Amino acid sequence: MNSGLQVRVDGDIVGRLWLDTRKRFCFQYDEKWLSTSRIPLSLSLPLRREPYNDDESHPFFANLLPEEKMRAIIARNLGVSLNNDYSLLERIGGDCAGAVSLYPVSGGSEQEPGVYRQLSLDELNAIIGELPKRPLLAGEKGIRLSLAGAQKKLPVYYDEQHFSLGLGDAPSSYIIS
Repeated sequence: MNSGLQVRVDGDIVGRLWLDTRKRFCFQYDEKWLSTSRIPLSLSLPLRREPYNDDESHPFFANLLPEEKMRAIIARNLGVSLNNDYSLLERIGGDCAGAVSLYPVSGGSEQEPGVYRQLSLDELNAIIGELPKRPLLAGEKGIRLSLAGAQKKLPVYYDEQHFSLGLGDAPSSYIIS
């Protein structure tokens, strides 16, 4: 059994998501997050010390993932099952909606420092043209993006001069769709 995925909001550790022996989702808030009286990850997951079971936690985390055709293409490109929400989160959960990110707990270098790869307008246009075949650039080294929904879209960082792709744990600031 793996040691799970570290769940973060704005880089702060919120808790841990893992699979139990029956491959069902479990989520538990981090003690430090609880002790600082932070807000809950979701209204459906109020702050508490006890772990949340699959019925309680799975819907929130599954809703961070893309849907329909986009999800099918991503799963195929990554070589994981379309129905394996955990594997999808493990592979593309680095920059999700609401400043949420998920990284392997024992992944060592899996969580790379946040850096941005600046894009020329030609590069950006080429990437947008590739989105039907490579949604969210799934599988590209250093890129771990996930946005819910079925539309083709690309999270980017814009600094008022240039568009960039976030690598490692660098967050996006805009969504191009």
